[in-house]
Amino acid sequence: MKKIKEVSFVCSNCGNEFGRWQGQCPACGEWNTIKEVAARFTNNNGSSRVAAPSRGLGQKLEAVNLGKLEVNLTDNKNIFSSTISEFDRVLGKGIVQGSAVLFSGEPGIGKSTLLTQLVGKIGGLYVAGEESAEQIQIRVRRLKLNEKNFDILGTNSIDDIEEFLDRTNNLYKIAIVDSIQVMSCANVTGVAGSVSQIRESTFRLIQLAKKKRIAIFVVGHVTKEGDIAGPKLLEHMVDTVLYFEGDKSGDLRILRTTKNRFGPTDEVGVFKMEEGGLREIKSEEINLVDSESAKVGSAVTVVMEGTRPMLLEIQALVVESFAPMPKRIFSGVDYNRGQLLVAIAQKSLGMPLYKYDVYISVTGGIRIDETAADLAILSAMWSSYKEKPLPGKNVYVGEVSLLGEVKKVKQLDKRKKEAESLGRRVVEMKNVREMKS
Repeated sequence: MKKIKEVSFVCSNCGNEFGRWQGQCPACGEWNTIKEVAARFTNNNGSSRVAAPSRGLGQKLEAVNLGKLEVNLTDNKNIFSSTISEFDRVLGKGIVQGSAVLFSGEPGIGKSTLLTQLVGKIGGLYVAGEESAEQIQIRVRRLKLNEKNFDILGTNSIDDIEEFLDRTNNLYKIAIVDSIQVMSCANVTGVAGSVSQIRESTFRLIQLAKKKRIAIFVVGHVTKEGDIAGPKLLEHMVDTVLYFEGDKSGDLRILRTTKNRFGPTDEVGVFKMEEGGLREIKSEEINLVDSESAKVGSAVTVVMEGTRPMLLEIQALVVESFAPMPKRIFSGVDYNRGQLLVAIAQKSLGMPLYKYDVYISVTGGIRIDETAADLAILSAMWSSYKEKPLPGKNVYVGEVSLLGEVKKVKQLDKRKKEAESLGRRVVEMKNVREMKS
């Protein structure tokens, strides 16, 4: 019987499929992201080589009425703790049985270390697609974890994982798949890491998690732009997307969630990389300000990471430029927001930044997404430009409008309380022009 290869075209950015190749994706507008994908082989009678799962002879699919479904809302037997409080904070109440979690981060940031500590605490299956069992054992011993809690399955095949979990039914509460970029399915063409393989592998892992009631953590690599490698559809398929970030030259690590079907998306977990692994940092220990002494080009702000306030130091360097086009480099601050603040500084504060290079950095490797740090960024720029330090006890919190007006931000009282507990005070300002006086 003749086999016909089904071919489709998939956008690697948003995951949408098309019947023909196009230079620009109509869905997301990105250029040169549509790639040819040979999904599977189909017989000439129209039947696919991959059949839908059978429900048994004579069985029919029935809908479930929620009014007749008895659920005890106070019973959290479907949720269990990871025994790592910062990890549970990010997930919500803990790990949900049968959930699929995408865990991503830059190379060397500590993804494998944190997941190894997770398995070491509660026990589970570690599917090693990139390492050998001996290499994982070295890491487990370095972290001083119980080796008996680890079952290592060395494979790059999703079929092997399914077969193994079928034989060991209900033996594991969690499974780590490291990483999705090296996994492949026998029924799909293309090499491991291709769009078709990542999509099919993730889909089958999700089905496996729901069927076996196992929480599966899928490790995903990131691109040089900081995005998760593979089709954007990957993030839509899973239940939770966790991102592990931080400055590799420092010791602080932040775990945040960008998607969570079972809990909040605004909480973060804070860890510190030490010789013995990652240590949880409690709220009272978080202080990313080096000292209380006044420094030129330095300003302190308070940002809200979930429900907890954090003091951060923002450093600015404004120097005369000798290039035709002055440099604008922002670390930890959105580039477009930084450019906007540079324009406000030039208009409202009279700083001739058209002939100055501007460098902005947030200490600790933290990335600021909220606009409450606008006033601190402008204050640090003004300090560097004037070569005068700001008062050491001052904290600058406020969103700056295009007209230079300082607007109040949410949870201001909580920010003030945090600043006062550390012997500092939040500066009250209605317009950035008040810096001149």
